[in-house]
Amino acid sequence: MSLANETVLITGALGGIGTELTRRFVKEGARVVVTDLAPEPPAGHLAEFGDSAIYVPLDVTSESGWEAAIGATKARFGVLNSLVNIAGIFKPGIPFDEMSAEVWRKHIDINLTGSFLGCKHAMRSMKTSGGGSIVNISSGLAHIMLSDGAAYCVSKAAVLTLTQVAAKAGGKHKVRVNAVLPGAIETPMLWGNLREGQDPKVLLDMLVKQHPIGRIGQPLDVALAISFLCDPASSFITGAMLAVDGGQLVD
Repeated sequence: MSLANETVLITGALGGIGTELTRRFVKEGARVVVTDLAPEPPAGHLAEFGDSAIYVPLDVTSESGWEAAIGATKARFGVLNSLVNIAGIFKPGIPFDEMSAEVWRKHIDINLTGSFLGCKHAMRSMKTSGGGSIVNISSGLAHIMLSDGAAYCVSKAAVLTLTQVAAKAGGKHKVRVNAVLPGAIETPMLWGNLREGQDPKVLLDMLVKQHPIGRIGQPLDVALAISFLCDPASSFITGAMLAVDGGQLVD
């Protein structure tokens, strides 16, 4: 299996999973288009990747933004082989009956509509170049109902349906679309669950107990699963829902 000379666009790529995934892809010989909301990446962020990675700012809710990002990808590397939709938002701790429409819409816009626009525009590009792979990031919370995180749960559940619909649409063009459902992964987003005054160890112990394998996940755990799905050798896998969660969903 190899990603040598493949071109991958990653959204939300300045985060913990996105950074580790960029590192993994470059290690496997791929060229990576790192995208995120910031006009520029943090100083030195791309230094370790040399000429194998470029940065393109992207608001995933903007259709014109997607067109520009994919255009920049093809201008630099000639083709788009894979897309990984990581960009997302999670604001926990909001009781269901206190959730504002504004916060609800923001989750839907970024987590769902952003993934839809990525699938749409990536598929348009890939079907003209012989196919490709799209990986959407859902969550174990698409199945585990968190009553004070309703907008996130619903948006990530909808990403699973989007993945299946897109897989069916893309099949005839050899565009594969799969979803990864991470469990608790040690990233800045995870620590957003920490309540005011809460001991981080208490939160960590609680999360570990939810994973039968006895630990929470690391960004590399997710990156390895994504790179597997993007690899051309996985050409018969589409419409799949891959849980990378230490058994959380079967506990």
